[in-house]
Amino acid sequence: MPTPLNSMSLGSPNSQSRRLREALASFGAFFAAGRREGDPLPTLRDLSADWLRAEHLEIVVPAGTGALQSDDPGRLCGPVLIGRRAIGRIEAYRSRPFDDEDRALIGALGQIVGAVLEHSAQQSRLDQLDHQAQANADTLDRLLGFGRLVVSAAADPQHLALALVTQVPEMVTGERASLLLIPDHSADSPVLALSNGTFASVERAREVRDSGLAGLVFSSRAPMIIDETDTDRRWLALQARENDAPTRCAMAVPLIWGERLLGALTVTTTQTHLFGTPQLDLLELVSCHISLAIHAASADAYLARMSDTLSSAICDMEAALAAARSGDVAALDRMQALLRQLAVDERAMREMAGLAV
Repeated sequence: MPTPLNSMSLGSPNSQSRRLREALASFGAFFAAGRREGDPLPTLRDLSADWLRAEHLEIVVPAGTGALQSDDPGRLCGPVLIGRRAIGRIEAYRSRPFDDEDRALIGALGQIVGAVLEHSAQQSRLDQLDHQAQANADTLDRLLGFGRLVVSAAADPQHLALALVTQVPEMVTGERASLLLIPDHSADSPVLALSNGTFASVERAREVRDSGLAGLVFSSRAPMIIDETDTDRRWLALQARENDAPTRCAMAVPLIWGERLLGALTVTTTQTHLFGTPQLDLLELVSCHISLAIHAASADAYLARMSDTLSSAICDMEAALAAARSGDVAALDRMQALLRQLAVDERAMREMAGLAV
């Protein structure tokens, strides 16, 4: 076990090299601090003070404008180095003057502290990359779940929207989400599906459409983040309900299929400044899948309605044709009206399919 630094004799022969060797024997504690702690600087300060037998020591990163030379015998300065690049400085103070041994030690100390800080920074970057990779993997798993819902769910856009929106908050580190749908056949009856598994009232859906963030995104066709709802007037237009948890940060993206606006997807949280570009990009990716799912379900539902309409039109046409053959002149007018309605339905079907009218 190395001799404690505070018990070394400074006046013995070769004390400088012995003190350096014994100090280096404990350098593993420096790297252990870099591996264990998110901010290793406090521990590095304590270890460095023991090295230099200092009464007070500071490690300043970045170096700033402080001088590395001092005429004060009780003050010792040295650079924190990564290779030849100075990234900071060490300032040590004590009542007893620093000597040549201390000045030799602070050079080695600066390189060790620099190496520990660089290792800690690189480890932090690796941890962030690992966290991001895991988040992306989780997102891909959930998008696969979206795909399964799309191919297995009934052709009901509203309940499909509800099933999808419940999965959104966890994907983008939010707490709540809502999905505003504007049905083609009933634009004044918007649907608002909530991530708690319920539908909001039509009145609330209209309020969100007319005054909420979803409405702004819907009308602008552009994604949007509100970092702080207390100070952003885009959020103040929407009155919160008494039972709502306070929303401090929100983001929303439009649901678009071709040229058609289907609605908007909103995610909120009780924390401020939580969402950034990575979360917004993920939400846009999710919205693309939801737009596809909603469009497919809407098309299926519309085709089912049109099948019923066509069956009814065929029956009416056959009845009108039989009446016309019996000499009923008015039956020809009924046939003409049916043909006009079929033409309207045919144009609507082409629009739903994205074909030129």
